[in-house]
Amino acid sequence: MSPEVYRERSPLSEKDCFVVFDRRKSTFTFPVHIHPEYELNFVHGARGAKRIVGDLEETITDKDLVLIANPELKHAWKDGDCKSNNIHEITIQFHPQLIEQYKNKNQFESIRHLLERASKGVSFGQGTIEKIQPLLQIITMETEGFYSVMRLFILLYELSKSNDYRVLSSGTAIEMNRTTELLNRLHEYISTNISADIRISDTAKELNMSRSTFARFLATNTQMNFTDYVLDRRIKTAILKLKAGLPIAEVADQCGFNSVSYFYRVFKKAQGTNPAAFRDDHNKLRVII
Repeated sequence: MSPEVYRERSPLSEKDCFVVFDRRKSTFTFPVHIHPEYELNFVHGARGAKRIVGDLEETITDKDLVLIANPELKHAWKDGDCKSNNIHEITIQFHPQLIEQYKNKNQFESIRHLLERASKGVSFGQGTIEKIQPLLQIITMETEGFYSVMRLFILLYELSKSNDYRVLSSGTAIEMNRTTELLNRLHEYISTNISADIRISDTAKELNMSRSTFARFLATNTQMNFTDYVLDRRIKTAILKLKAGLPIAEVADQCGFNSVSYFYRVFKKAQGTNPAAFRDDHNKLRVII
């Protein structure tokens, strides 16, 4: 991957199905990026802005709706020739596993096909956008978590029934889907065993790869070696537990750190602050998005 592509760390937690952002802004500031989560992005009022998805860069109209279902598909929105200072953006990020568990069920067949197309990025036409925009807005206001998930399923189903779409990137969907599947399995395996001693040989076996093949796969798709990848997952899991207010010794144990002092050392190196200060600062600055 080229160095200008930023690997985003989504605030979506392992215990939530999805996260939604409803923003008003005057400019696009986020760099070209990728992330493990699938993403539906709606932009209103940014005519003339540029959208980048994979190898395609194009100018958008007043309303833009794109679904991306590939953790390695780079994407971004840039100011381009947009003159507006009142841009409305709604972004939904959700775990691939939210749909993966249903992908072989008959009732989810059209959604499965939608996500296969979205592995290269899918842009929807104005007719589809007008139809689903009220539902999208309702999701941003829904306060009941269960109902919000059901509305997301309905939204994806409505999009899956639309013929008013364009596939964006020219990447090979089959290859990207295979990579997505393997990355999802890797993420699930590490998350399940996060408190244990995770060995590269066992992980490679879980993905039906030799140790050397797995090491190359990991380096290509995450730009990390196995030790750094596992440590990164442990730190991310620890962050979620610290935000939940768990005792530091308990967090260290549950995240697979062999001592509290080692946990302090690697956490400070990764985050620039120690676990106790991080937790205290989060409690002081907690906000509802």
